[in-house]
Amino acid sequence: MKTKLSLSIIGFYNLIVGSAMLFFAEAIGNQIVNSENVEAIKMGEMFHYGLAPAILTIAFVLLLARNCSIDTAKNMLIGYIVGTLVLMYVFFGVLANEALINFSIESAAPDIVFLAFAVFAYLKAKE
Repeated sequence: MKTKLSLSIIGFYNLIVGSAMLFFAEAIGNQIVNSENVEAIKMGEMFHYGLAPAILTIAFVLLLARNCSIDTAKNMLIGYIVGTLVLMYVFFGVLANEALINFSIESAAPDIVFLAFAVFAYLKAKE
């Protein structure tokens, strides 16, 4: 698989996720926080406002590096894979065990799919 295509696909996915977190932080905060406490719900909203720029940064780095060499692209895919594995640990090792957070595997499904895609893209990388 051409690295330009794989970096583009993963980059656009992160662009969509980061934009959703930025523009729908209040709705996501209301959905993810398992509490009637207004301050807790507001904290969930603020968390997503804070996380959105990080996801958007990942998106732009991947999108702007689409024309890089295959070695650089593979390094970027490895970085994405490692970062997403850490995300999976947080999802399943921390959030899944927290009563304050509404977390299910369905909410992590897109990230699992893109993790698998990144591994595939790394293993089948070509210019």
